[in-house]
Amino acid sequence: MITEAKFYLEKRKDKETGKLILINVPILMFYSFEGKRLQYFTGYRVDSLQWDEKAMKVKKGFADAADINRELGKLKTKVEEIHDKSKALGQELSLDELREAMKGNYQLSKAKKKFSECLIEYLASSTLIKASSTMADIKSSFNRFTGFSKETGFKLEFKNITQEFYDSFLGYCFNEKDYKNAYTGKLIKDLKAFLNWATERDYNTNLDFRKKSFKKLTEEPEIIYLTYEELMTLFKYNLKKTEHLEQVRDMFCFGCFTGMRFSDIAALAPEHIQKNFINYRVAKTNQSNMIPLNPYSQKILSKYKGKFGDKCLPVISQFQTNIYLKDLFRKVKLKRKVQQVNFQGAKRIAVTSPLCEVITFHISKKTFMTNFLAKGGSLITAMAITGNKDFKTAKRYFRVVDSLKSEEMAKVFGK
Repeated sequence: MITEAKFYLEKRKDKETGKLILINVPILMFYSFEGKRLQYFTGYRVDSLQWDEKAMKVKKGFADAADINRELGKLKTKVEEIHDKSKALGQELSLDELREAMKGNYQLSKAKKKFSECLIEYLASSTLIKASSTMADIKSSFNRFTGFSKETGFKLEFKNITQEFYDSFLGYCFNEKDYKNAYTGKLIKDLKAFLNWATERDYNTNLDFRKKSFKKLTEEPEIIYLTYEELMTLFKYNLKKTEHLEQVRDMFCFGCFTGMRFSDIAALAPEHIQKNFINYRVAKTNQSNMIPLNPYSQKILSKYKGKFGDKCLPVISQFQTNIYLKDLFRKVKLKRKVQQVNFQGAKRIAVTSPLCEVITFHISKKTFMTNFLAKGGSLITAMAITGNKDFKTAKRYFRVVDSLKSEEMAKVFGK
């Protein structure tokens, strides 16, 4: 379809008489392109009787008719050339950009990469410096944004990442997907990291995402952990008749005694055990780390020494491990009620459940941190052992430890 500029007289009524204005009427140019319609004042005016509506020009014989018609022809050529050039450069013009280009205030340039093209480049470059597990999380985040785009029709383009986008996305997360603040905030964090990357490379010029109102939501979830007594009960429980639960128990307890993540325990090989230390490289951060062995972690390692080839411990998937952990905690009768508090925006959601229903492997690290501090270990040492670099997050454990100290004081001396 050929796009053509067309000229019409403005149709406006006199405010006092209500009649159509016929004298000194503005000549307007209309140009439709890519679903948009430009209305542009040509700078010329004529009386209605002087205008040939069918030919879209001033009638011959009137003063300045030839000059005006020649200028209208130039405007027609100019707008069509600007549009053709924008298509050749791969640049999608907005109405405002086309209007400014007509006035000579906007210069066309080669189009920058699209949002989707930049995202592919961003993920590829990030893969070079980030762990595979981190990359899986980031890709999952952008799958959520793609889902949002498909379900709502909101196009993922740099110019569209505005406050309106932010508000719509939060509504989608809370109302359609039932996400809480922590996960929604993680999605926003990943988006802002990408937008900063794109901005630094001049792919993006829309800085709405840096406004205070375009913020990453945060919340401090409850720290769920095993008390020292619960940990010892689990560690000593006789599970000889249920080998799969025994092995999952030992893996979990090893995490409670070392503070290691599941991925690092799963990758633990005999060469990582050097005298009384575990010397390994953390999968998540790729940083080297050394953890002193204690009698409990040594006992677990000795139990499985040489039984699993190049692995120190029996390993199954983390997904299956979390399923077995729930069965394990029911069998050991670790059913203490715990409360989980989450937020959706300002809405508080509190759920109380038995420990056996909410247990996951990640709680082993929280158990290590809590009991290490409760037994007199320093926060700096605990952070060094677990590889935790966020001091603000780690400080939350002090509140838990203070609560434990109060309970112990009450047991000894009464309330």
